[in-house]
Amino acid sequence: MQEAPTLTRTLRQISRALERTKKICAWTNVLTMCLFLIMVMLTFMDVFLRYCFNRPLSGTVEFTELLMAIIYFGALAKVQWDKGHVVMDIITGRLKARGRSRLEFATNAWSAMTVLWCIAMMIRYAFKKPDWATMTWYIPYMPFLLLAAAGCALLFIALLSDLLNNAADVLEERRPAVTLITLACTAAVAIGCFWLAEHRLPGVSSVTLGVWGMIFMFALFFLGMPVAFALMATAFVFISNMRGPFAAMDIAGNFWFGQVASYDWSPLMFFLLMGYFCFYGKFGEDLYRCARSFMGHLRGGLASGSVCACTLFGAVVGDNLAGSVAMSAIALPEMRRVGYSDTLSVGTLACSGTIGCLIPPSTAFIIYGLLAEQSIGDLFMAGVLPGLTCMFCFILIIWIWTLINPSIAPKTEKIPTREAMATLKTALPVCGIFVITIGGMYAGVFTATEGGGIGACVTLLLGLTLRRYTWKSFRASLEDSSRSIVMCFTILGGAAAFGYFVTMSRIPMTLANAIASLDVGQYWVLFAIILCMAFLGCFIPATPLIMICIPIFLPIAALYHWNLIWFGVIMVIMKNMAGITPPFGINLFVLKGIADIPLTQMYKAALPFVAGLFLCLILIIMFPGLSLWLPGMMD
Repeated sequence: MQEAPTLTRTLRQISRALERTKKICAWTNVLTMCLFLIMVMLTFMDVFLRYCFNRPLSGTVEFTELLMAIIYFGALAKVQWDKGHVVMDIITGRLKARGRSRLEFATNAWSAMTVLWCIAMMIRYAFKKPDWATMTWYIPYMPFLLLAAAGCALLFIALLSDLLNNAADVLEERRPAVTLITLACTAAVAIGCFWLAEHRLPGVSSVTLGVWGMIFMFALFFLGMPVAFALMATAFVFISNMRGPFAAMDIAGNFWFGQVASYDWSPLMFFLLMGYFCFYGKFGEDLYRCARSFMGHLRGGLASGSVCACTLFGAVVGDNLAGSVAMSAIALPEMRRVGYSDTLSVGTLACSGTIGCLIPPSTAFIIYGLLAEQSIGDLFMAGVLPGLTCMFCFILIIWIWTLINPSIAPKTEKIPTREAMATLKTALPVCGIFVITIGGMYAGVFTATEGGGIGACVTLLLGLTLRRYTWKSFRASLEDSSRSIVMCFTILGGAAAFGYFVTMSRIPMTLANAIASLDVGQYWVLFAIILCMAFLGCFIPATPLIMICIPIFLPIAALYHWNLIWFGVIMVIMKNMAGITPPFGINLFVLKGIADIPLTQMYKAALPFVAGLFLCLILIIMFPGLSLWLPGMMD
């Protein structure tokens, strides 16, 4: 091992050479964000010309789809350099630096192999389908598929750079046995996957393979492999085993590009951008100031006001984490100043952000609506009353908590009525954004798919008019939205590939038939689904959870003839719960960092609000009209 230091230096030198592509990725990301703004304006102009002059732009849908592909794949590598892909650090988070480097070497190697496979299959598919073109302008897809492959190639370079650094870290330990074991285990898993992909196992049913595939997927999750790449790798290996390598090749060549370049998914991009425009435009501060003026003097009033402000802000941004972060920067210092317990304060702020995924516009309902083939507009309206119900459940939890222990929330002075009424004016911009975005959908001015683009454009114009943005904050809003878009769509691509595998395995149908044969009531079945998602939500991030579980549980819902709009509300609440349930709720980790408190205190702060979510869930199950009344009124 005398040559290890020389080899280590060589590996790090190669890694640094590869890091030069960071600048290319940064400039590519800037370009994609400019194209994103053009895409938003294109949607706005199409709606404006159609509504005012009955002269819509021709080919808007296909231009949007192509721009979506360029935007996503152009920003993909930048997110890898920034370590922005979703990882479950259940094991890696508990390891020391050396142990973490060994495990990351393996997971980065497997991720790089998966991405390399996708690149090869994209290029193969592009030349296999040279005549594939758009319907209106007959724009060939081949150049865009090759651009997507180029974006994935930059991602591969970023993964390779990380892999070389991990290898150097392992070699620096100067422990030959550890180095050999790390290399052997990494290679053994890779070789085993290639063998399994090429050899059909005799006598093994597709359902059994499906179960093995899920176990394999969770193993990759727990080892720390990025969630999206773990989903892709599992799908390719087991689809190849079940249907042959050529079936896996065709899916690998088209699934990622096809999922990203889909107009149906454009609202997810638009509403994420809209949320960050609201966040950096400090519209959340306006809402908190208003809520505090009217509720601050009540028992636990600042906490209850924060719940209301998070609800209203979530109604605009449609994301559970953005609301928590926005309100934390404003409300946490104020609650600490007046003597509120950190346990109550951070629990309120971490958990209240989840309400935003229920009240429209909601990215969670967009995902569910497209996967379940349900009306996004109906889902948006179905979430209003459950969102308000959840808000009141959280306020009830705060009231009971402060009643039991008044010392955690001292009363504050009442603000004069005239001053409180004056703060209503500050909430008007956010209310205006909500009315224009949601009202326009149901007035028929634009579709729910276009609503995100209109909302993002209106939010940007309003923020510029009110001088809410500096160049720094405007750029930050674009960069953060880019990171979130890539994170979501990478998981979406992985979930799409995994969905093919789940369907081929016939697990959903088999599970549905098995449940149908049980002599139990439908509410026991629903209870089992909720229990299963609650358990998985303790370990799986919220967005992957809903993408994985919908294809499995949807056939069961159809079997019992449950209303799929009502079932969608239940699924979104379970997604929200995944964001705040210990030990791995993402909201808890983010708020821990903001509040700088021990993780055990963060867990203690969240548990009462988890009970509040269960209370909300019980009410929605007992009274389906809470979810179905408003959609019925819109018909």
